[in-house]
Amino acid sequence: MIKKHKAKRSNQHGFSIPAAIFILVLVSLLGTAMINILNQGQQSIAREVISIRALMAAESGAERALHIVLEDSPASCTGNLSNPPTSFNALLSDWNPTVAGLAGCTVNIACGVVAVDSDDDGNTENYFTLRSSAACGPASDRAFRSVQVQAHN
Repeated sequence: MIKKHKAKRSNQHGFSIPAAIFILVLVSLLGTAMINILNQGQQSIAREVISIRALMAAESGAERALHIVLEDSPASCTGNLSNPPTSFNALLSDWNPTVAGLAGCTVNIACGVVAVDSDDDGNTENYFTLRSSAACGPASDRAFRSVQVQAHN
């Protein structure tokens, strides 16, 4: 004969409901932490892209300035670098590149020149120093980069 065992309700203690609640809370905390880490990673990548765009815009500005002072109009560079304090004058102000990758960037270029007879032949050469500064990105999170180039003709 099989005895039926009747359990009293007062002697039973449940463990599964508190364990399930604990696991749900733990999983939700881990999920929240993962979402925060992913968001920070995306923001970091976005800032890196804006920073690289600013560097490329500054380099493009320096290349454009080199073309201006070496090919088109060397006289447009009016900054005086011969005696301290030296001065740089604006060559291009608020230039906005039209290339799709540099849209939204603003470039400013300053130029200084000094005439030097470097080989003592009686002829002076112009030595140009060009500073190109670029700003890219939204106003709340802009990236700024500068490039300085020296050249002579």
